[in-house]
Amino acid sequence: MKILVTGGAGFIGSHVVDAFLAAGHDVAVVDNLWSGRRSNLNPRARFYEVDIRSPQLREVFEQEQPDIVDHHAAQMDVRKSVVDPLFDADVNVKGSVNLLELSRAYGVKKVIYISTGGAVYGEPEYLPCDENHPVNPICQYGVSKHVVEHYLYVYRHLYGLDYGVLRYPNVYGAAPNPHGRGRRWCPSFPGTNAWRGQPVKNLPGTASRKRNFVLPWATCPPAPIVNAWPKNQTGGGFFKFKFQAKSHSRPTACFS
Repeated sequence: MKILVTGGAGFIGSHVVDAFLAAGHDVAVVDNLWSGRRSNLNPRARFYEVDIRSPQLREVFEQEQPDIVDHHAAQMDVRKSVVDPLFDADVNVKGSVNLLELSRAYGVKKVIYISTGGAVYGEPEYLPCDENHPVNPICQYGVSKHVVEHYLYVYRHLYGLDYGVLRYPNVYGAAPNPHGRGRRWCPSFPGTNAWRGQPVKNLPGTASRKRNFVLPWATCPPAPIVNAWPKNQTGGGFFKFKFQAKSHSRPTACFS
């Protein structure tokens, strides 16, 4: 299957590219390298240094004719979204709509959209947050990521473009980008006791020592991502990853 991964030079996206390639898929990557790293690129994937807002993205679709678009590219810095909400919306909303328009024009079968498992909900009304939790974001990043979920619904309703939405919690592991959500913890976790399966010490705060994290390779099992909704649905699934890291255990993962 031909899969186009946006943001495939990023921390999470590059792991997803690796998983798709290992599963035998034909993969191309779009990334403007603004936060992604060339060193993350898998040499087996074709690479296009293109911004998702750019008119040049059409040339990529013309060349690749993908079956699946796996959309990771984003402005991911919560603080930047507050300081410069116009830029945040330009990348996350306008860039995503550009991608959807091209997906519609070039006959893409499914779009898998990587949303956020924390910022879209705002202050939790109950824990753990699930797919039915009210969506009340309290930062511009959460708004811009959630808006695209509505666009996906509209594109399925109007044009039959199937989609799945994956809402990740904080992702940690080797070589993360320190400027994304959860950046206070994620970059340092590989060198901590948690990475070695030993007790975590000196977490800040006075409440429980539980934190929500997910290993990058847990986000990218190829079958659940490509088929990101139940078999009895025609498309349009929302999935919240549930992960829990405790002070005395390794993080565990499951699909919600």
